[in-house]
Amino acid sequence: MRYFNTHGPVNETEHYVVARDKLLAELVAQIENGKYFTIFAPRQMGKTTLLRRLRTVLEEQNTYLPVTLSFEIYESASSQEFLQGLWTEFTQGILDVLGMHDTSAVEPTRQLLEQATPQTLVGLFAAWESLHRQLPEWRIVLIIDEFDGTPLDAISSLLQNWRKIYLDTIPPRSLRSVVLIGLQNIATLNLGRSSPFNIANQLELPVFTQEQVQQLFAQYSTETGQAVPAQVLDEIHRLTGGQPFLVNRLGAILTEELVTDRSQPITLDVLATAHQQLVRERNYNFETIIRRAEPHIDDVMNILFGAEYEFNLNNPVIHALHMHGIISRTAEDLCQISNPTYAEVLLAAFRPVRARLQADILVNGYDFRSHRTDDALPMDLLLSQFRIFVERRGREAFKVTPTPQEATGQYLLMAYLNLVVRHLGGDLFTEIDTNSGRMDLIVVHNGLRYIIETKIWRGPLEFDEGLDQLAGYLSSEGQSTGYYVVSHARPNVYGKLRFDELEFRRTHAGKEIFVYLVRLGSIFGEGAAAESSAAESGGEHRG
Repeated sequence: MRYFNTHGPVNETEHYVVARDKLLAELVAQIENGKYFTIFAPRQMGKTTLLRRLRTVLEEQNTYLPVTLSFEIYESASSQEFLQGLWTEFTQGILDVLGMHDTSAVEPTRQLLEQATPQTLVGLFAAWESLHRQLPEWRIVLIIDEFDGTPLDAISSLLQNWRKIYLDTIPPRSLRSVVLIGLQNIATLNLGRSSPFNIANQLELPVFTQEQVQQLFAQYSTETGQAVPAQVLDEIHRLTGGQPFLVNRLGAILTEELVTDRSQPITLDVLATAHQQLVRERNYNFETIIRRAEPHIDDVMNILFGAEYEFNLNNPVIHALHMHGIISRTAEDLCQISNPTYAEVLLAAFRPVRARLQADILVNGYDFRSHRTDDALPMDLLLSQFRIFVERRGREAFKVTPTPQEATGQYLLMAYLNLVVRHLGGDLFTEIDTNSGRMDLIVVHNGLRYIIETKIWRGPLEFDEGLDQLAGYLSSEGQSTGYYVVSHARPNVYGKLRFDELEFRRTHAGKEIFVYLVRLGSIFGEGAAAESSAAESGGEHRG
């Protein structure tokens, strides 16, 4: 058995079911009460696996006839083709599950279904009723996966059909329960009038909680003996946001590729290696996220870098991004990228190819090698030159995106450092915190680590919070010195810089932090005058 299966239907393993037991019990209770309901969630959240388990549980009770269908193949079909396919699959499904319980009833039921073949979607009502009269002691449950694939010209009639059964039939109904599974809440579909399916309960399939991730790996540890410490589990949940595919994929990399010796524990260092492998691989989940995010690239990147977007599903962009699992809601009702893994994948996918060219424009042949001493990088000089380059050549460099975005400064810093650091023989890594919109750049050279935090200026409070975050990160990494690059892009919105210096040192929480304020106001059409500093002191000048 694969403990962390990501090769077939997502999460098709018993340990996945443990993490979903509570939800499964809730679904069974809904069916017991004769409810019709919808389950919606982004792709690869484990919907299909959950439904297979639901069907198994119902079959074991010997009172239900659960029939599972998928409408994925019907999206481009005509109404007539859809109806024929639906009835053929339903007929076979009923006969299969009936044969598991009462073989003597199979042939009479087959004859009935062949005679009751509906010619129109409206005719389905009579067909369900005929079947119910044939099998009055059985409770029929219709479970439909990929309901979004229903042809548009058929969906309204089909939902009206089930609505009529629900409202016009005294229980027991011909269909005990109808369960629809898809990307979106079916009850919110715009069908040109009030929804014909507003009789249904709506259940959004949630991501794994921290406790469920612990349960998932606890079963693995019990069965294999391999230890997965609590701090590793916490970090798995943070990196994945509990997204089931990501949790399982990380588990597979950790246990099937990196630490196959079950006597050895999974460590945080190994997890870091696994995560870097994950964000660099190509898989269907990442391809889907990138494809769905691409039409909204400017909004996605602004959210990634901390822009405050109100989480309101009445906004079509927010609704689309949330429906596909790209963004989630914060405690402050704002939008955030759903997890750090998606943030890194999206950043790599959408970082403009032209960013490298614009970094070349900034550097323009500047040779940093002469400033390198004792095999250490002159990071203070590199960042100082970046600030000067951007302010001198900003308009040309900011042609990285079709329209200048606030995140462009961070694009450029990444491209610039990547160019210069590799020229000097180092490596650049990114680490993104989706909760605060902050991004850390980590430069590694000759065994030394240089940690740079980047932010967009949102005012003094957020500036100070960034200092706190950087100091805390430096402590966790055992570093005494850090670098803080703040792009001031919207002075008319977020206020003028409060500092009278653009580069300075500050001791904060026992750490020495070099601060660089990059003024972008004139590039964004808000005038250089708006960038003039307030009189408030900013600390000791760096040079």
